Amino acid sequence: MQQLLHPLCLTLAVAGFSLLLRPARRHRRDTALTALAGVYGFCALSFLVSLEPTWIHLGEVTNSHSIALLASFACVIAQISLQPVVLACWILPPDAARRAARTSLLAGAAVIAGLVLLFALLPTTGPTTPQTFTARHLGVGVYQAYLGLYISAYGAGQALLVVGCLRAARRTGEVWVARGLRIVGAGALLTLGYCAIRLTALLAAVRGDARIPAAVEHLAWACADGGTLMVLTGFLVPALGVHLVPGVRGWLRAQQQYRTLGPLWEVMHRSMPAIVLQPGRRPTRVNLPVWDVNWQLYRRCVEIRDGQWALAVHLEPAVREASGTRHRGHGLRDGELAAAITADQLHAALAARHGGRRPAVPAAYADSVRHPDLRTPEDDVRELLRIAAHFTAAAQPSRRH
Repeated sequence: MQQLLHPLCLTLAVAGFSLLLRPARRHRRDTALTALAGVYGFCALSFLVSLEPTWIHLGEVTNSHSIALLASFACVIAQISLQPVVLACWILPPDAARRAARTSLLAGAAVIAGLVLLFALLPTTGPTTPQTFTARHLGVGVYQAYLGLYISAYGAGQALLVVGCLRAARRTGEVWVARGLRIVGAGALLTLGYCAIRLTALLAAVRGDARIPAAVEHLAWACADGGTLMVLTGFLVPALGVHLVPGVRGWLRAQQQYRTLGPLWEVMHRSMPAIVLQPGRRPTRVNLPVWDVNWQLYRRCVEIRDGQWALAVHLEPAVREASGTRHRGHGLRDGELAAAITADQLHAALAARHGGRRPAVPAAYADSVRHPDLRTPEDDVRELLRIAAHFTAAAQPSRRH
């Protein structure tokens, strides 16, 4: 169980640490972000040294077959010490947060110092693995003290995390932060099952029964690693909810807008291939862009506007007048009316270009009066979407005949 779940926890811890390292400049002024990066970093190290290949390699290199145990426990205590720092910075006033952070870090340092001292007193043994070390040494008095100190500190830290997360979740007005904190609290609560199993086994060993059934050992690691997975996931939820979800929504929206502009763009491209800025790379409605979707969308808008400009010499005044009369009769007004007339003008201009017809005095596009109001690329996208919708709708009857 341990060697199955540890790689999953390691992967998530490394991913979270990498994600938190990206805004490096913010770490100078954001203590919570720095502490959270430390949580993921120490968590990743604890799982890395607990993997059997790393465990064995460290033992061979240092000539201490159990050094990985000390490294793992020390990293976990460092992680546990940093978790209250994150919460304190989130929910307490600055002065109180600094005092709480200082207390937590000093307590963590004291526990690590105690673990180092007790580790130095452990009897020398032969090669071990992460799965066999506790079972082999549980009857040793020094290891009982070592494990008791670790489990007590670990359980206290996780219990504080449960309480702190529930309080913080009630105080925050951010939905994604509250969800993440509840997941963290639930995960920390699950890890207390690991503490309960280990303390029960420890008390039994003190009384002379050092046996640990395999099923109980698997359950202990399921609680520890399963809870840790939830804690790591929960701390990432606010970042994912605030940044990733809106990003995905924006990507999907850009994809939809790209598809909506497709029919208008394709008709213009067939008539005027030169409007394409990069002829060798032109996504279509079937071959949609995956990367740089917004850039591809704006490029498509520029190409449509270039085509509109090229067709301007074929605009007949009678078309604009007749289209305006018809659409006003349908109740269209303002921007929607201008978009509908412009769509009809484009249909007529494309036909005139194909037939080689040019009016003596070309008309202006109906949407030209709205150009001063289009101050951003997003404004232009919205305007072209309206034109494209009317353009596609006007083409439907001719396709059915």
